[in-house]
Amino acid sequence: MPRKTKEQAKLTTKEKGEKKKTTTTKKTEATKKKTSTAKKTTTKTATTKTTKKKNTNTRKKTTTKKAPKKQIEIVEYYDLPYRYNQTIVKVLAQTPTHLFIYWDISDEDRKNFEKQYGENFFHTTKPILMVYNDTMGYQFEVEINDFANSWYLHVPDSKCNYRIELGRRPITKNEKLNVDYVYISTSNEIESPNDKILFDHNQKMVYFRDVKTGAQTEKSLPKLSFIRNMGKIYNIYDFYQTIYQNENVGKIFDASNPTS
Repeated sequence: MPRKTKEQAKLTTKEKGEKKKTTTTKKTEATKKKTSTAKKTTTKTATTKTTKKKNTNTRKKTTTKKAPKKQIEIVEYYDLPYRYNQTIVKVLAQTPTHLFIYWDISDEDRKNFEKQYGENFFHTTKPILMVYNDTMGYQFEVEINDFANSWYLHVPDSKCNYRIELGRRPITKNEKLNVDYVYISTSNEIESPNDKILFDHNQKMVYFRDVKTGAQTEKSLPKLSFIRNMGKIYNIYDFYQTIYQNENVGKIFDASNPTS
């Protein structure tokens, strides 16, 4: 084998050194790449962990929220019927001198009246209420209309038996309707309340209680001058006006307003 010269030996050592440098640089670059990829993966895992934590937190929050109350749904709704398709008359006592009356005529009876008195029976007649006071023996007539099925009625006397009769009077007469009055139906009989106060001679004191304050007061019967002048039985409206002079009793007992 030929011996290497010093220059050749130097070159070989330099080449070896350069090769070592290149290999080391390659190794360092490879390690850098590995570390960078490892960091990336770690950051990805960290971000996924944080997102998972966030998701779990949001789930916890949603579970802790109270469920809204369900509104009650009305499945069915009913209105009271305007009429019951019955021929009927009813009377009720609202106050001692005010009555409430309601009535109806069934479809079948309407057809029977039209067959008997003509097809235009309800157009050629008008409805009326006959008011009978059986206690005092008098009667009077009230004209109503076909657009109403109830009526408020003022009567002159209290504590009396009343009954109401529903009928019709002809507006124009014809061959079939040659009568002055057609009877339809009669109501029940009621007794209207009493509107007077009966005092006993042995009673010496009268006691009053204010419904607003609850305060109770007493007054001597001999001191009430209107009692001595009017006798034994007294009208309740005059009685209240005398005792409650400072209050407007007229609004409490308003004859023009039946609901008072």
